[in-house]
Amino acid sequence: MKVAFLYGGQGSQKSKMGLDFYENSEVAKKYYDSINITKDVKELSFFTDEEVLKETENTQVVLVAFQIMVTKLLESKGIIADAVAGLSIGEYGALYASGVLSDEDALKVAELRGEAMKKSSENIDTLMYAIMGSTEEAVREVVGKNSSELNFTSISNLNCPGQIVISGERSSVLSSVDQLKELGCRAIELKVSGPFHTEYMKQASEELEYIFKDINFKEEKIDLYYNLLGRKRDGEDIKEIMTNQVMQAVRFEDALKNMLEDGVDEFVEIGFNNVIKRFMKKIDRKIKVSTISTYEDYLKFVEEYKGE
Repeated sequence: MKVAFLYGGQGSQKSKMGLDFYENSEVAKKYYDSINITKDVKELSFFTDEEVLKETENTQVVLVAFQIMVTKLLESKGIIADAVAGLSIGEYGALYASGVLSDEDALKVAELRGEAMKKSSENIDTLMYAIMGSTEEAVREVVGKNSSELNFTSISNLNCPGQIVISGERSSVLSSVDQLKELGCRAIELKVSGPFHTEYMKQASEELEYIFKDINFKEEKIDLYYNLLGRKRDGEDIKEIMTNQVMQAVRFEDALKNMLEDGVDEFVEIGFNNVIKRFMKKIDRKIKVSTISTYEDYLKFVEEYKGE
């Protein structure tokens, strides 16, 4: 058996996330109590309502803290992933699990990344849409026709078969959506707070490049499938990959397919709302995907894993 841990992105958060772990696990309590960054992660995680939690600068740090905590619990039971991947901010959970970043550095960067992406999103009127029923090439051609140097639309996420997410300046996105609908595509608006994974995030990318100068990135101890590449890296610089990650398309579908090709046969999604599980089922409905979002989920998974 070859198991992969998958870490969710924005949208896989929930109010009170981690509280049941904190109340029932000494490992979880010790980790949350040890966090020492500017934001009060326990307050945000356990006692903040959904509206505040979904703000980018809050969501990112809360998600990564939860992901690190669950990973620590699994490791405490001797359950170590053979491979990892994370969706957008979830990639920092994967960087921790693979040994690239320490828990302190992963959380520090998550906090600063959230703030930087919020700043990059200010004073820009943008939209994000999921497009169904087209190809990457066709969507790229349409958004290119509706983009200028200042007002543009880009492909931001390729998460699963049949779905391509575009994001950018409002009028450019709407023109692209209208033309794609004329070609027979379906389009659903996504409620997000910024044009993430597009060139509008250039300022955030530059801030991350500066931040990374003081962060120690180590070699992966296990296979890590990167958003930017859709695969394991082959000599590419990790800092450069993660600097560009915020302003280039997430190739998560490629990452998941490459995991399957490399022999991963069991997946564990760490986060709420089954976001990645739905992506996986569109690739292959027979894939085994477990979800850990509550302490009860964790206990059930450990019991099943140890019993196999």
